[in-house]
Amino acid sequence: MTVQLIVLMATACPKAAHSDAALMNRAEEKTAFDAALRDHQAGNLPAAIAAYRGILDRDPEMPDVWHLLGVALHQTGNSTVARQMIETAIALNDGVADYHNNLGMILVALGERAAAEHTLRQAIRIAPTGGKALANLAGLLRTRGALDEAFDLSARAVAMAPGDAEVQNNLGNVLKDVARLDDALAAYDRAIALRGDFALAHWNRALALLTLGRYPEGFAELAWRWRWGGFPAKPRTYPAPLWNGGDIHGRTLFIYPEQGLGDTIQFVRYAALAQACGARVIVEAPADLAPLIERANIADIVTTDDATAIVEGFDFHAPLLDLPHRFAVSLDVVLAPPSYLVADPARIAELRVATPGAGGLRVGINWSGNPNSPVERFRSLPLDALAPFADLTGVDWISLQRGPGGDALPRPLGLTVIETGEGLLGDTAALIAGLDLVVTTDTAVAHLAGALGVPTFVMLHQAPDWRWLLARSDSPWYPSIRLFRQGKPGDWPPVIAAVADAVDKMRAERV
Repeated sequence: MTVQLIVLMATACPKAAHSDAALMNRAEEKTAFDAALRDHQAGNLPAAIAAYRGILDRDPEMPDVWHLLGVALHQTGNSTVARQMIETAIALNDGVADYHNNLGMILVALGERAAAEHTLRQAIRIAPTGGKALANLAGLLRTRGALDEAFDLSARAVAMAPGDAEVQNNLGNVLKDVARLDDALAAYDRAIALRGDFALAHWNRALALLTLGRYPEGFAELAWRWRWGGFPAKPRTYPAPLWNGGDIHGRTLFIYPEQGLGDTIQFVRYAALAQACGARVIVEAPADLAPLIERANIADIVTTDDATAIVEGFDFHAPLLDLPHRFAVSLDVVLAPPSYLVADPARIAELRVATPGAGGLRVGINWSGNPNSPVERFRSLPLDALAPFADLTGVDWISLQRGPGGDALPRPLGLTVIETGEGLLGDTAALIAGLDLVVTTDTAVAHLAGALGVPTFVMLHQAPDWRWLLARSDSPWYPSIRLFRQGKPGDWPPVIAAVADAVDKMRAERV
């Protein structure tokens, strides 16, 4: 969600004094306060923090200064102390909506979402027309799936502050959540018209375009990710230039990951296309993914960091998500081979022996992804809703719920699952390669199964990630994947029932 702190400005003057000496002190404090505020607005946070502290040492009953000190501390990453500072401001004056709004966003950063919601609602009670607090509360409600109220609040925020780019961006996010993509794009466009360098709005616009299948525009717009401070990766710099899509025949191209495992699996396919264009290709990949790429022969050199690439030397470099734009990918031309990663054949055989089952259809199941992902609560399957799977006969269910703690997670009620323990990605790939079918939510398992070419049923929540597009049941990225979608937020039973029917049909055809 977008963290929107209020504009840095004073909401109260230093407290009044009456004697000549006090009037002199008041003027000096105002000069010091104005200087601190200028430093703060200019981004010189250490100077601003020191100045605010100096003012409070002389006069601790200045709520504006406590508040702005808290904002500055939060901006340096010290949210715990920032909370204390703004709580002090509220204790001195609890009638300022901006104090409650900023405290609410600090509480979000601290993971105290219930307290944050209460605090943001207090800000709105104090100032019902405050666009920032309305938009912030809408953003918070999005994270728990309360989309109807989030939309109402976002619409109110835009009505109150139509010229606020962040408010328009937040409205776009809610519209995207309810699959109103064209309206979301219009909101992002308004945000960008108000602030052309608003990198987060450009990033969100890119995701909306990609969800609509407008790949040339969407992948071009993704270039803004490097200008958004919240993007999880940082741009790399090397003596060799960034590849701009020019001729690479006879040259060496170094390709490297930038985001999560799913993205790396999805886009490493373009190493093969770079080879087909005559390039010598060096790929950096996570250590447990590297062997699958090496066996596939889609790169000349596979390394687990950039040291090998630097020693070998390269003419150009490119992060993975630049490649679709450089190769002019469109919805009809995404490079979708039946498979492009290869599991270890010996390990496939070993794991088939280790998970024999009863001779039924071998189906791997994965019901939850990365618990640290902010959208995982929408992706994860409720275990008590998986009963239709337990009712199927002639199916051996094999757990793909792996990774740290995977085998300790609660199991589906009533469903007999063959345990596989925790393991590296290579073992998961070998397990998948020995299956008849994979059933999973939107996790790295889906990408891995698709890249291995194994038949896969992917269950998607109502507003899934951009790569699954809208409405369609197939994936242009993975020919072996079939998609099953929620009709409305949180409504998993019809999805699970449809998947159970499809599994049973596959079992019957196999007999």
